[in-house]
Amino acid sequence: MKLSNNTAHLFSMAIAAGIVACSHAQPTPDASAQQTQPKQESTATEASKTMTPAEQFHAQGQADLDKALEQLRGVSVFFEFDSATLTKDAQEKLTNVANILAQHPELKVRIEGNADERGSEQYNLALGQRRADSAKKYLADLGVKGEQITSISFGAEKPKALGHDEEAWKQNRRDDVNAQKEATPAK
Repeated sequence: MKLSNNTAHLFSMAIAAGIVACSHAQPTPDASAQQTQPKQESTATEASKTMTPAEQFHAQGQADLDKALEQLRGVSVFFEFDSATLTKDAQEKLTNVANILAQHPELKVRIEGNADERGSEQYNLALGQRRADSAKKYLADLGVKGEQITSISFGAEKPKALGHDEEAWKQNRRDDVNAQKEATPAK
């Protein structure tokens, strides 16, 4: 009996020691797994090196297009009170837009005319349209193709600033340039 108690006690101590030893042991990565990773990375590098000139040209063209879209994102031009006349600043911004569109005929822009909250709904829609058309005409005069430009008015329906003071109204008297890539036909 005494022998079996001692054996049970030794067995319990051996299991406890094994558990403690395992909890402190750091796992070592499998050597085959370490060798596989560099091969996968080098395979990706080799794949990019084996791109055909046409694929490289297409990839560069897509990068240029993405950059052009980014440059057009968030472009707004602002107007004086009750006016659709382009300011010097507006003309400079639209000239940059025209240069981008000339380099990328696959891009289209929608000029979105806006007005502040003063005036009737009908008046603000008409003013927003005059503003959008003014920018559209300016782009066309700079050589942008007509099929690349559309215009729409939102009147006072899409304010940039929600206040009811001159600072908010200034921000809402604007045209926004909304650029998009022309849909490519399915092959």
